[in-house]
Amino acid sequence: MRKLAVALVLWFFTGLAAAMASEETVTLSSGTSVTSQRYGAADVRTVVLWMTGQYGPLEAEQRAAEHLAGLGMQVWLTDWLAPYFLPQTAGSLDAVPVADLAEWLEAMRARHAGRALVLVASGHATVLPLRAAAAWQTRHPAAVPVAGAVLLWPLLYRDPEPGEDPEYDPVVGQTRLRLHLLVPMSSAGYWWREAMQAAFEAAGSRVHITVLPGLRDRFYHRGDATAQEQAEGARLGEILAPHIDALTKESQP
Repeated sequence: MRKLAVALVLWFFTGLAAAMASEETVTLSSGTSVTSQRYGAADVRTVVLWMTGQYGPLEAEQRAAEHLAGLGMQVWLTDWLAPYFLPQTAGSLDAVPVADLAEWLEAMRARHAGRALVLVASGHATVLPLRAAAAWQTRHPAAVPVAGAVLLWPLLYRDPEPGEDPEYDPVVGQTRLRLHLLVPMSSAGYWWREAMQAAFEAAGSRVHITVLPGLRDRFYHRGDATAQEQAEGARLGEILAPHIDALTKESQP
């Protein structure tokens, strides 16, 4: 009965969060329509572009978006596999056209002119905001498109063979942004975090790493989540907020 009660409470609050979001659609020149769940008021100074896809809409992310909206931010939660009817797998992320990512980012910049834009993504999906920003910067090499990006357990490498260094996605070497990397301590990426930081910084990024003790990758949507992971997943918005705030302040002239 207790588990049922907890499930009903989560269902209620997830439904409430979704109900407080509005749907916004941007139609790109390719003909693709990208639909986002938008949380928060229009008159804000920080806009969070949260790009997802591999796992579809997640309850923890919707609750976190609602929490951030309550702090005075606007959040666009966008599933990037849905517009192309792609299966929810890591491999599908490579099928998302980079030109569409860059055009969508430019549309967000135009819509929110004068506001700080912060990109957010997790896991394999962290390639999406980085590819969008890198493609935009190829056309505007002297400019920076966003205030920065918060990347949760960024999986931007191929698993190396024993004794070898990881091979990074080419976008790592193309990225010139302020980055906050949130790395769970109980993950393989924890051991390579400094190497990833060095790879980003060699390309011109400024990197800040925060280690999340006692957590694993996907801690807020694991079927075998520990009590600590469940508790931290419930406060995902609180975890993200100070990093988004820091990037917003760093981007101010």
